[in-house]
Amino acid sequence: MDQIYFVAVFEQGDGGELFRVGEPQRCGSEEQARTVARDLASKHAGVIAWSQETKQGTEKYGPPIVFYTAGEVIDMK
Repeated sequence: MDQIYFVAVFEQGDGGELFRVGEPQRCGSEEQARTVARDLASKHAGVIAWSQETKQGTEKYGPPIVFYTAGEVIDMK
């Protein structure tokens, strides 16, 4: 199993609804994902960084493990 790392950013619409901006950014390590997330946190309504296990050569992912959030984010459950 390989561990993969992602960062996603969120904004709030005029009605207060929360939405993800673009596709999650893939990072090479947890440290890199934390750094990217911290840098983006001041520019967006919310940021979340998480990891997932994946079996190499498949599209199957394990449950997300959130390790950083800032601001308003959508629940990963």
